Formats: sequence, C-alpha cells, structure tokens
Amino acid sequence: MSARQMTTNQLQYHIHHRFGRLATRYPGLVHWLADRLSTEHFRGLPLTVLSVLLIINVMVLSEIAENLVNAEPMVQIDQGFTHWLFQERSKSISQLLYALTWLGSAYVTIGLTLLGSLVLYRQKKGRNMLILWILMAGVGLFIQVGKRTFIRKRPAQVAYYAETGYSFPSGHSATAMTLYGLLGYWLVRGRRRLRNRWLVGCCTVGLILVVGFSRIYLGVHFLSDVLGGYLLGTCWLIVGIVLTEWQRTIHAPNVA
Repeated sequence: MSARQMTTNQLQYHIHHRFGRLATRYPGLVHWLADRLSTEHFRGLPLTVLSVLLIINVMVLSEIAENLVNAEPMVQIDQGFTHWLFQERSKSISQLLYALTWLGSAYVTIGLTLLGSLVLYRQKKGRNMLILWILMAGVGLFIQVGKRTFIRKRPAQVAYYAETGYSFPSGHSATAMTLYGLLGYWLVRGRRRLRNRWLVGCCTVGLILVVGFSRIYLGVHFLSDVLGGYLLGTCWLIVGIVLTEWQRTIHAPNVA
C-alpha cells in the first residue's frame, strides 16, 4: 500500500480527532464516511468520485434537455453557433472532417466492437468483452430513446451532407465517448510508463473531440446535441470503468 493512501481506520481516527463527541455519537456514520473516502480500495474514494461525476452528468444532461423542450437560451446559442460555423466553413476542412466523422458512425463503431471483442476473447478477457457489449448496447438504446423522446429536427439548411434521423442526442458523440473512452481507459490501465499513458489519453480525448466537433461543423447536429451525446456517453463510460475496476478487484485483488 502506498504511503499516500488513507485507510478506513486512519480516516476514522482523523474524524474522531476532529469532531470528537459528535463522531462518538454516530459511529456507524463515521465508519461509512471513512469507507467512502478511503483510498485503499476501489469502493472507497475512487467509486465515490465516479458516483458524484455520474450524478453531475445526469443533472447537466437533464438541464440541457429541459432547455430544449422549453426553447430557452440554449436553443439560441445552438442556432448562433451553427450559423457562425456555416459562415466560416471551408471546403478542405469540411472534406477532412467528413472523413473523420465516420469514426463515430454505426458501421465503424460496430466493427471496432467486434474487433475489440475478438482481441479480448483471444486474450481470455471474457469479462471485459461482456462489459464492452453491455456499454455499446446500453448507449445505443439510450440514444434511440432520446431521439424518439425529443424528436428534434436537424439543422438541415446548413448540412454539408444529408443525414437521416432526429438530432438530439448526437449518436456519433455518445458512441465515440463510450467506445473510445472505454478502450482508451483500458489501454491507459495497461501502460506502465507515464509518458505512454499520457499519449494514449491525449489521443483518446482528441479523437472524441474531433468526432463531436465534426458533427457541428458539418451542420448535421447542434452544439447541444453533441454536448448531450458526450454527457450520455460519459454516463455509460463511468459505468464501464466501475464494472472494470469492480471485477478487477474481485478477481485480482492483489494487483496494484
């Protein structure tokens, strides 16, 4: 255990030292709080932070959705940003982003999911393969539910190419965040050198951002569609990280 880690017992001692009589009066609450803040295991501070991030993501996503329904300022921001990008659009950048936007398409993501499943199967990582399919099926289902719930039309008047289906949330953005985020997390988790971890992490973030921006630049989605897709995808990515670390803790508790 690292010297920087705080165990549940150490945290309980600090809480009792700080709050004295109040901590003595509620020992169960003190133990629960110390266990949630402990860094000696995944179900402590890491799970607490991820849970808070999940709640924040859901709240922000709900706020964006409510803004769209009530035609609040977010809609005006969407229209203004889309109009500005349309005026600044160049042919060369549009062609480049048109090629890159396919990295978030159903064809590419399904293909990568199948390829990733094959690699995981050959590496005898069946649990990770199951996590991958749970996330892709889950985010795909929620994308369709969102589109059929809000029935938002795309900004077809500025679209670089014809796109079908409803606009909110962006399926490309949500899928890219979930798939590339999960694969990137696994790759970072498997790298020992800090430089390699940073390289994989930066490439993953860059890829996700490019896919999302391409959707707005090409005029097939509004800004809030992409933000909604990112938030939805992040929710499922958090679920994937939790499942990954949970099964890793259960089946390999002594691995650092």
